[in-house]
Amino acid sequence: MTTRHYRLAPDRPLPRPVRPYQDETTRSFIRRINSANVLTHGELIKTLRWDRRPWMYDLATWNGTPPGILVLAMPQLANSHPDPIIRLKLVGRPIRTRHAPACRHCTLARGAGPYVEVYTTHERTLCPDHKLWIGDGIGTIADQFNIAACPEIIEAWHHHKNLITRHGHAQVRRAFHISDVINWSWYDQFQHFSAAMNTYEALTAGHPRQADSQALVAAALYPSIVKLTAAIASPRWRYIARSPHPEAFLDRVGNEITDGWTPQGAFDPLRHWMETNWTAEFRGSDTILPPKNR
Repeated sequence: MTTRHYRLAPDRPLPRPVRPYQDETTRSFIRRINSANVLTHGELIKTLRWDRRPWMYDLATWNGTPPGILVLAMPQLANSHPDPIIRLKLVGRPIRTRHAPACRHCTLARGAGPYVEVYTTHERTLCPDHKLWIGDGIGTIADQFNIAACPEIIEAWHHHKNLITRHGHAQVRRAFHISDVINWSWYDQFQHFSAAMNTYEALTAGHPRQADSQALVAAALYPSIVKLTAAIASPRWRYIARSPHPEAFLDRVGNEITDGWTPQGAFDPLRHWMETNWTAEFRGSDTILPPKNR
């Protein structure tokens, strides 16, 4: 007797509905639906492609959730041209192009399981509730580590959030990108400065197995990146940096970040930013500075 294969019905709820997690990717959401209902890998995707409707309608039916809730929870579904009322609620949301695992403690506490992939923004570098680093360098939940022993990282995160309130998300995002590339270039050249290395050594002491990971270095550099972001995002300090006499700006960098060292030469990334008048600088271009060598 031959086994018959029935196509998954797009208009019928699944036995075990799954609630979306805030900013979750559709890939992660579908993976959790598969796991909860013990479905064959790829079965949901085949049905979604066969139905030809925007994915949010089938996902909503399977999980007993209004389509609008899914669109608000998962940025990827916003491209499906939802109802105009829902589109108004999406206005002003920050741009998300990267995704990473959410804090594993938060996802477990909310019943979503240990691994949920979410879209992330530049300020989502740590979980303030559980003191876990979830920023640059985190590829899986096993890469997340505790930063409670380094309060300077947590202080930098609060500073980062305050900068967004003061200057706006877009301005800080662009400044953070520039600062990030500059600080990583300094790290590649001479392993950065004592403040960052002290943080790195404190993190290494608590997490010796991750001593060589990019995430640990990224966490150690984060306070310096935020300090330079503050200067670049400020219209006043940006004007001083571009003026014929940028000594005050360089003094601020030396006092707050580089332990007295002053960037020299046209090939230094900070000097390059100061001395060239890039038209692409504040349009979010990824080519304004050389790529990070990691």
